[in-house]
Amino acid sequence: MKLRMALLAGASIVVCAALLLAHHGTSEYDMNKEVSLSGTVKEWTFMNPHSWLTLTVTPEKGGPEEWSIESAPPSYLTSQGWTVSTLKAGEKLSALVSPKKGEVRKGILLEVKRTSGETLIVRPRGAFGRPAKID
Repeated sequence: MKLRMALLAGASIVVCAALLLAHHGTSEYDMNKEVSLSGTVKEWTFMNPHSWLTLTVTPEKGGPEEWSIESAPPSYLTSQGWTVSTLKAGEKLSALVSPKKGEVRKGILLEVKRTSGETLIVRPRGAFGRPAKID
């Protein structure tokens, strides 16, 4: 009986540790930097555990660059009014992101501004790892 309990406790610890490591929050991103990207939506993937925006950006110099931008889970986005069809392939927009540490053309989505002027916020200032203000 003691062996069974010890094995069960050990297995529980391993499972909990794996879950904690799998959910990284915003630690992989430099939340003290915000980069504004203007481009065209290539793909909007509204799925668990995180939604993704693939954005084609054309910088002032050089050819098009593809950015892979992580967003929040659908359960959170839905509560903010987002849907699977909120962003459409071919739509032009500006995205405000915090870049991924040590990687290029990857980031986490803070907000989106459409050409109509509408702003869709994923991470409000002062919440979800985003500082209240950037110096």
